[in-house]
Amino acid sequence: MTVLENAAAGALFSGGASSVHDAYAAARQQLEFTGLADLTERPAATLTLARRKRPELAKSLAMKPRLLMLDEVNAGLNAAEIAGALELIREIANLGVTIIVIEHLMRVVLSISHRLVVLHHGQLIAQGPPHEVVSDRRVIEAYLGSKYAAANRGPAS
Repeated sequence: MTVLENAAAGALFSGGASSVHDAYAAARQQLEFTGLADLTERPAATLTLARRKRPELAKSLAMKPRLLMLDEVNAGLNAAEIAGALELIREIANLGVTIIVIEHLMRVVLSISHRLVVLHHGQLIAQGPPHEVVSDRRVIEAYLGSKYAAANRGPAS
């Protein structure tokens, strides 16, 4: 499928578009927003890794979500691609869409988060403002090891 067809599928099947024509219009709008307006007729499979993620995002946005879950969207991207993805995530949030991000890159998490929830082996170990959570001894121990946590005593919350 082309980049446009991929995005239109979201608008047609879950975004409330009343016709194929409306679905394509919604898709074009989201492809413009995600920076892919010039690639609408390209097969999505021919895009680079960083660009392949954007039609999926455009498809999701064409569904008119109030909540968007992003799971490791920066995996495999270089620093410049991550910076572009973060800017796009911020723009989506500015539209009023709540975003839940599952991410292991801490610089990404800290640059876009207002609140963190940390799970370890399926158990909640910390939650709250990013600056508090990253200094929580339980978080440090879970992700950096008990030796590191002991050497860098942080408060246990």
